[in-house]
Amino acid sequence: MDWIRWISIVLVMNCGLGSLYSLGHTAEVTDAGTWKTYTNTRFGFSVRYPPDWRPGNPTPGGTGITFSPPTEDTQVALFGFMNVIEGNSPDRRQTLEEFVMAHRRIITELFEKKHIKVSWETDHPTKLGGFDAKRLTFTYRSNTNTEMREIHIMSVGRNEGRGVRIKIPASDTGMMIPLVMKLLETYQPGRDQNAVSPFAPARGDQPSTPPR
Repeated sequence: MDWIRWISIVLVMNCGLGSLYSLGHTAEVTDAGTWKTYTNTRFGFSVRYPPDWRPGNPTPGGTGITFSPPTEDTQVALFGFMNVIEGNSPDRRQTLEEFVMAHRRIITELFEKKHIKVSWETDHPTKLGGFDAKRLTFTYRSNTNTEMREIHIMSVGRNEGRGVRIKIPASDTGMMIPLVMKLLETYQPGRDQNAVSPFAPARGDQPSTPPR
């Protein structure tokens, strides 16, 4: 059951990998006063996003949403999740480091099943909505032989976590990242990630080494 939870989180991050539309113009760091607002009703987090970013359908369970900017092959996904797997925190939940290790491992395994080599860059500490977070970055070649870069930013509280997934062609990194960083400045985490959870940490078939 714990493995299923992990796969569910990863699939939420990777949902909507189908074709994206392109309007043939570059992203610009525009006045955020014209931006629209998205609020997630399940976890309460919110963000402002450019008006030309197309919001997709909500992810399964209402955990988040994927935006498609007009830049081709680019996606930005935001999501929340429950921290219900046993770990080494004082509450016996997973710590941020344990979650990151598990996340990295599962991403690598999923890509290996597709015979795609993943190259990981150095992790960096950061903040997401004021909470301590980690930024993971990796590159790979798509099925069209385009070099892609993905940036995953995740925070983990005693009860819940929040995440952001950025998928861009490596050649567009310099153009898109300033716009994404401006978007993240508007991010609000919603309800308290450290509130006392009604769930007991899960055990069972949890992998012996912390999942990515």
